[in-house]
Amino acid sequence: MKASKVLPLIMLSIIMFSLIIPAVTPALVKAQDQEIVLRTHGWWQPPPIRRYNPLAPKAIVISGIIYERLAIWNKMSNTYEPWLAESWEVDRDNNKVIVHLRQDVYWHDGERFTAQDVWTTLMLYKLLGRPVWKYISDVVVVDDYTVEYRVKEWSYLLLHYILFRDGLIVAPHHIFGDFAERVASATTQSELDQIKEDLFNFEPDTIVGTGPFKFVSVTEQELITEKFDQHWAANNIHIDKVVFPYITSNEVGWLHYQAGDLDYDCFMMPPQVEEQIKALPHADVIRVYDLAGFALVFNFDNQYLQDVRVRQAIAYVIDRSKVAYAAGGTAFEPVNYPTGILKLVEDTWLSDIEQYLDKYETNTDKAKQLLEDAGYTYSGGKWYTPDGQLFTLTFIVPAGYTDWVAAAKEVAEELNSFGITVELKTPETGSYWSDQWYLGGNYDLAFDFFGAWMTYPYNAFERIFIQVNNRPKTQVQGQNFPLIYDLGAPFNEEINATQLVEVLSTSFDEAEQKEAAQKLAMAVNHYLPIYPIAEKKLMLYYNVEHFNWPDPETNYELWQNAAGGHLEALAIMIMKGLVTPNPSYWGITTSPTTSPTTSPSPGVSTTTVTETETVTVTAPDMATTAIVGIILLIIGLAIGFFVKRK
Repeated sequence: MKASKVLPLIMLSIIMFSLIIPAVTPALVKAQDQEIVLRTHGWWQPPPIRRYNPLAPKAIVISGIIYERLAIWNKMSNTYEPWLAESWEVDRDNNKVIVHLRQDVYWHDGERFTAQDVWTTLMLYKLLGRPVWKYISDVVVVDDYTVEYRVKEWSYLLLHYILFRDGLIVAPHHIFGDFAERVASATTQSELDQIKEDLFNFEPDTIVGTGPFKFVSVTEQELITEKFDQHWAANNIHIDKVVFPYITSNEVGWLHYQAGDLDYDCFMMPPQVEEQIKALPHADVIRVYDLAGFALVFNFDNQYLQDVRVRQAIAYVIDRSKVAYAAGGTAFEPVNYPTGILKLVEDTWLSDIEQYLDKYETNTDKAKQLLEDAGYTYSGGKWYTPDGQLFTLTFIVPAGYTDWVAAAKEVAEELNSFGITVELKTPETGSYWSDQWYLGGNYDLAFDFFGAWMTYPYNAFERIFIQVNNRPKTQVQGQNFPLIYDLGAPFNEEINATQLVEVLSTSFDEAEQKEAAQKLAMAVNHYLPIYPIAEKKLMLYYNVEHFNWPDPETNYELWQNAAGGHLEALAIMIMKGLVTPNPSYWGITTSPTTSPTTSPSPGVSTTTVTETETVTVTAPDMATTAIVGIILLIIGLAIGFFVKRK
């Protein structure tokens, strides 16, 4: 071919190539090299206040963002999706559950994730007495990506423990393996006690997880994580950093909302603040069921509160509707029946026993009669105990929970007006949720969550009767906290609450589950170990100026997963490629292409899911495209010149 004919072809090819480059290699160029940062609040302080050891007290454990579970739990539908696990098989005949792991997972320090890491985590969970070990006898590594759980007692909630609750994998074998090996070979309790002491004293240099973001640093002002490029869903993730400014107060959170320097969060707001925030051009708010509410908690080491008549009198004084409205207007609803069962599922669990339940509608005459029957006297507008002491109670709520503080003020005002002297204290939020205050039983009255973020009533009753934040109720509510209750009609029998909570965990029989739940509900309703007051809708704020978010209507369950775990819900949305930078703010373009996802089918033991992939197209700016084109054009002219000379 002659040079005169070759030259136009070369020139045309180079020009076409210069125009195509932005389309075929878009992800390699980020507009203006901007760093995409998403901000949501945190509550962690640097060591020694908090710990890098995820198995030690006061650890920094950010599930979803830094650490991952074996499966995603969709709370409303009560279904599971693969996460670190690709699939699982329930083999009842051979008493085992087999979990197949993803093969493209790495720890943040670059080590490959394998079944040994699951085994290590589970052995340390055994040391700590985590609930899954009530139902399994062993965990066996079959191969690098297969783990076998040996079942000693089948439980209705076994998959929940394996895949979700105790499926949070936090202990890489290359860091914690020695501790796990010691647990596996220990033969005495004294050995185990020494291993636990050594484990709690161990401090890694940093935090190492498998999640979409890896730990960078923590100061008194903020915790910083950055995108983990080796994450199995890295192609879906359009955010370079997630930063957690230290915020422990709703009021401070609102200021950040107004300034637009938070991108996602869940600070509760009174109606007027919510309307102000929603009116801002950068903000939107969605309400989801929190699957929880707040309850008044009694300390049974207070001799006066041990008397059920006193607890009932307090319940009859309180106007739940007023308290709910004070907490947050229409975001809170008073419970129908104080039982611990969420209103959302009352028809399922309580329809047969409603006639035997007390609503505790406000009735100060009845409250007065109950106190008088208990030997209390009323004089000068105050109630006095049977031994002649002014009846005085200390009531605590965390200072940063403005909704709880407002509700507590209403409760205190109503009780004080009735003549029960109540002193309200508001310790700092972090210390409230510690042995210093609530978890150590240092109060007379307190607020706690009830419902516990699960529609099935096991979590609710476990928190009421068994433990709170891994502390036994005899620590949180006093050594005299009761577990035996004498029920009237329709059951007319004495029950053991611990045994019935275990029935909810283990039984596959729906009738047996329902009977256990009803008996526990009756015990709560009559004896009031706690007094459930109101349920709430969780307010999720999200910044629409900075990011595009999944449509709350078509992706409601994704948002609903924030109940009891708003950061985990955020991580799931990010990993699915559904949180993307807003082009008008960041100056880039995203174009998601998503493959269909097959969710687990009810009743099918083995679950396989097609991974969701999102291709992000980040177009270079026009100046970059022009420069590249000019350079290629010059190269083309030079080649053409030499070809022509030849």
